[in-house]
Amino acid sequence: MPKLFTKSAFNHAVECPMRAYYYRNSKDYAYHYEGPDGIAEVGDQFGALACIYEGVPSENIIQRGGANPIEAQAKSIADTLELLKKENVDIGEAAFATDKFLVYVDILHKRGDKLKIIEVKSKCIGADESPFGKNGNIPSDYLKKILDVTFQKYVIQQFIKTHSEFSHLKVSASLMLANSDAVSDVDSLSSLLQIKFLEGGHREIECAPDIREKLKGKARINRIIDVDEVSDKIIADEIPNIAKKYFDGCFVKFVEKVADMYVNNRKDYCNCRFSDKCFKCPFYVKYEKRDDGTIAKCKEDEQKQNGRAECFQNLFGVDIAGKALINETKGGIGNGGLPTSLKNGAWLEKKKFLLSDIDENEYVPAANATPEAFQKRTELSDDDLRYLHVHSTKTGCNEPTFLKEAAKKIKWKYPLHFIDFETYLGAVPLFKGNHPNEEIAYQFSHHIAYEDGTYKHAGEYISLEPGKFPNFEFIRELKRQLEKDDGDIFRYADHENNILNAIRLQLMDSNESDKEELIRFIEGISHPPKNSEHPYVPTRRDMIDLKVLTQKYFYHPSMGSSNSIKQVMPAILHSDPFFREKYGDDMDPYHNLPSLEEFAAGVNKDEFPADFDDSDVWNADKQINKGGISKLDYVLLQAGRFNKLHTEAIRRASLEYCKLDTLSMVRIWEYFRISTK
Repeated sequence: MPKLFTKSAFNHAVECPMRAYYYRNSKDYAYHYEGPDGIAEVGDQFGALACIYEGVPSENIIQRGGANPIEAQAKSIADTLELLKKENVDIGEAAFATDKFLVYVDILHKRGDKLKIIEVKSKCIGADESPFGKNGNIPSDYLKKILDVTFQKYVIQQFIKTHSEFSHLKVSASLMLANSDAVSDVDSLSSLLQIKFLEGGHREIECAPDIREKLKGKARINRIIDVDEVSDKIIADEIPNIAKKYFDGCFVKFVEKVADMYVNNRKDYCNCRFSDKCFKCPFYVKYEKRDDGTIAKCKEDEQKQNGRAECFQNLFGVDIAGKALINETKGGIGNGGLPTSLKNGAWLEKKKFLLSDIDENEYVPAANATPEAFQKRTELSDDDLRYLHVHSTKTGCNEPTFLKEAAKKIKWKYPLHFIDFETYLGAVPLFKGNHPNEEIAYQFSHHIAYEDGTYKHAGEYISLEPGKFPNFEFIRELKRQLEKDDGDIFRYADHENNILNAIRLQLMDSNESDKEELIRFIEGISHPPKNSEHPYVPTRRDMIDLKVLTQKYFYHPSMGSSNSIKQVMPAILHSDPFFREKYGDDMDPYHNLPSLEEFAAGVNKDEFPADFDDSDVWNADKQINKGGISKLDYVLLQAGRFNKLHTEAIRRASLEYCKLDTLSMVRIWEYFRISTK
C-alpha cells in the first residue's frame, strides 16, 4: 500500500509543497518542532474529552496504533466502513481513504444521509468570539484549522464518489475549540483523562471508568463552530485571497497535484512556494561551533539531510547550510529588520539570503560605528544591535560592546530582588473553577543582591500536589518574601508581569479573605497590560525588565539576535576576565544540570519510596536544562502518575532549574556592577 496524502501532509503542503515531501521522508530529513513540550499530549486529552461530550461510545473510537502500520491502517478503514452501514452512528477517529488520500476524522456523526465531521483543536476561543474575522479576513490561526477540516470534507466527498453504497451521503464540516469563557465544575478533570504511552512512539488517552457519569449534567468547556459554508467556498475558490495565497488559485488542482507528488514521492522544486517563511522551515539541520572553531552538524542531526538548505541550493544556487541568515536580524524580514536596500522584497530580487550579504553601514554609518562613537551613546538602538550582529558575523569579531559610561548612570534601590516563575497553561483545566488555558503558577525562585556585591538565594516556592490549585498560596508566599523592604525587583522578559496580572484577575473573582491585600501587592510591583479592562497605576516598585535593560547597554557576538537569558548570561560572563577567573567552567551552569536519574539517586528511598512502577512515564535520561518541568510532566504529576521517589526527584530538579534562572539574573547584575566601577 503506498503512502497516502494525510491531514499532516496537507498542513505542511499548505505552507509549501516541498515541506510535504520532506515530511514524507522524515526518516532522512531533520525536523525541529519549535512548540512547547507536551502540547500534543494535552491536545489528545481534549480530543478524548470531545468524544465523551459528543456521545461517541468507547467501542466506536477506532484505535490507530499497532505494530504494523499498514495493517493498522487497513483495519481502521474496515472498521469505519462497517460502522457506516448503521443508519445513525457516532465514531471517533473514523478513517476514509481513496487511491491518494487518507484522513482520520476526530469525530463523525452519521444521521441518516448526513455526515457531520468535527475537527477538534485545543485552541481557545471566547464564547461570543467569531473565528471568521472581519470583511472575510479570517485570522490565520483559525484559518489553518478551517483549512484542515475543509481538506477532510473534500477527501470524504471523493471517497463517497467511489463507494456507491454511500453515494447518498452529504457532508458538513465543523470545528470544536476550547471555550475560554467556560468554567470547569469537575474536580481534577484532566486526571480523568490519563495519557498512556504505547510501543512505537504511539499514545492513547485512557478515560476513567466513571468519567461519563462524572460529566453528566456538568458544564462543557468546548464550543462547536459550523464552518461548512466557509469550507464550501474554499473548495470552490470563492474566497480569492485564500485561493491565491494557499492554493495557487485553485483548491482542487492544488490538492490533487501535491497529493500525486506525495504518493509518488516525487521531489519537484518547481512546486516550491518560496517566501520569507522558507527561512523558518522546520526541516533544517542544526549546526554548532566546535572547539577548533569549525562549524559542523550537531550530534542529533549528523545523519540527517537539510531540507531547507536543499531548497535554497536548488532554487538559487546558494549554500545556506550552517550560515547565519537575513531573517536572524533583530525584527526579521517583515518587521523592520532589513536595511533599506533590501526591504519590500528586494532581498529576494537580489538573492541576498545570508547575514553576510547585508551592508552593516546601512544600519550605522562607518563614522558613527567606532568603539569611541558607541561609548558616547546613552543606549543601544535596534539599528545599533543589527549593525553589531552583522559586523561580527562578517568579520569574526568576538569582542563585546558595553556602554560603560551610560550604564554608570543607572540607579538602583538596594537590596535587589530577582524573581522567576514556572507556570502551566492547558486546554483541559486541572482544577475545578478554572477556565481552559488559565494560567497556573506553581513555582518561583528568589535571589537577593546587596550593595556590597554579595548575594544569596533568598527563597523559593513550589507546589506539585495533585488537585491543589497553587496560585493564591504562590502569591501569598511571594508577598511574604518581597514585602520585607522596598528594594527594586527584577524579572527577565514579560512573563512574570503577565502572570501577576492573570492572578490579579483570578483574585478579583475569588472569595479569598485577603484578596484585597494580595491585589494591592500585585499592583505595587507590576503594571497592567495594554487595553486592560481593569487598569491601575503602577508604582515605583514596578518590576524592572532585566532583558530590556541588558539590550540597552550590552551586546556580544555569541548572542546573535537572541536575548534569551541562556544566551545572554554566558555571553556576559565570558566578556570579562574577572568572571572567567571567578567562575571558570561554571560559565553556563544550565549545561551542568544533572539528569533526572542523577537527582533520583540522591533521594532518600526510605523517605520517598518507589511505591509503584511508573516506567511508562519516567524518563531517567531527561534533563530539564531547557525549560524546567514540561507541560506533560506537570499534567502527569497532577494525575499522580509518578511514584514518590520520582516525584521528589522531579521536584528537586525543578527547584534547581528555577534557582539557576534567578542566579543567571544575579550574574548579569554582577557584570553591570563590576564593569561600571
